[in-house]
Amino acid sequence: MLHKAIPLLVILFVIAHAPAEAKREKIEDEVIKREQKLNDIDREIEQKKEEITKVEKEELSTVNQLNAIDKKLSTNQSELKRLNRKLEKLKKDVLVTDDQIDKIDQDITARKKLFTERLLALYKYKHSGGILRTIFSSRSYLDLSQRTKFIVMVLNQDREHINHYLEQLALTKEKKEALQDNRTSLEKTKKSIVKKKSQIDKQKKEKSALLKKTRKEKKLYLAAVKELEKSSQELQSLIDGLKEKLTSKKERFTPSKGKGFATLKGKLPLPLSGKILSTYGKKVDPKLNTTFFQKGIEIAAQQGDAIKAIHEGKILYAEWFKGYGNIVIVDHGDSYYSLSAHLSQINKRVGDRVEAGEVIALSGDTGSLKGPCLYFELRYHGEPLDPSEWLRTP
Repeated sequence: MLHKAIPLLVILFVIAHAPAEAKREKIEDEVIKREQKLNDIDREIEQKKEEITKVEKEELSTVNQLNAIDKKLSTNQSELKRLNRKLEKLKKDVLVTDDQIDKIDQDITARKKLFTERLLALYKYKHSGGILRTIFSSRSYLDLSQRTKFIVMVLNQDREHINHYLEQLALTKEKKEALQDNRTSLEKTKKSIVKKKSQIDKQKKEKSALLKKTRKEKKLYLAAVKELEKSSQELQSLIDGLKEKLTSKKERFTPSKGKGFATLKGKLPLPLSGKILSTYGKKVDPKLNTTFFQKGIEIAAQQGDAIKAIHEGKILYAEWFKGYGNIVIVDHGDSYYSLSAHLSQINKRVGDRVEAGEVIALSGDTGSLKGPCLYFELRYHGEPLDPSEWLRTP
């Protein structure tokens, strides 16, 4: 009887546990699906992090990229000027050498004619018994001595002519070799200039594309502005450092008597004749919806306009600075300084004394997000001053 009941119990046990087993399998499937979804989410998060990191790097490197392009441009433009100077010198050298060769050739031609005449005369003299006649027709030993001296003198003169002729031949060979070298160098320089111009054009396009992208994309422009604010703080540190250096070395500029900078407030000339694009003070950027403080003014300029010293002084700094491009800082004495930035060319060196109105640089767009313009600051004890209170603005 018991053996008949066992199968029945097994069946009842299976029926009782079947829903539980199915439920467990369903839960396990759900867990696996959730784990896969979590893995997908994790991968998506990592991907987004990578994208964010890439964008952040791109944003932070905008000014760095601009700085690198500007430096390459500045270097290549300087090299182009050097190559053009070399080209002009080589052209002059070629013309001078050509002229020298012409003169040497004329001299050689004239001497050839003279040699022909002298050789003919000597031939006739020899074959007509000239030497014997000269000796035996002498009236005395003194007469013979004088005639012999004359013949020797003529022969020595001919020898000098021959030596000079040979020297001229060697010289013309040397000049022609130098001319060929100059012409070869001339062609190489021309090719270098073409290559350098191509590099400059490429870098200008690269810079233009970067600026266009930066101005178009708010996040990039905002990042660039933040980087420039950081550069402004670094510039302040630079000026403070220069000030301390001057104090320690006692190299401050001493102005001429009666020409103190402070006495010229409101009377100083603009460093560049142009429209004021932006003024000193707190600004609101509607595009970025941010506020910032501008420590100087921007003046409209064309590439290569002359930048003049607003007052006598001494060049304190004259080189590249990140975010500002080429800059020149002039010490005007009594702790007054002027700063000019975005320059295409610097005409002075550190330590040079300058007079009011003297050209110290040329305008450009190095480090500028706006294109060619002059950024100009005035400082007293390192602190910025409002230039509009000091300059004679039209």
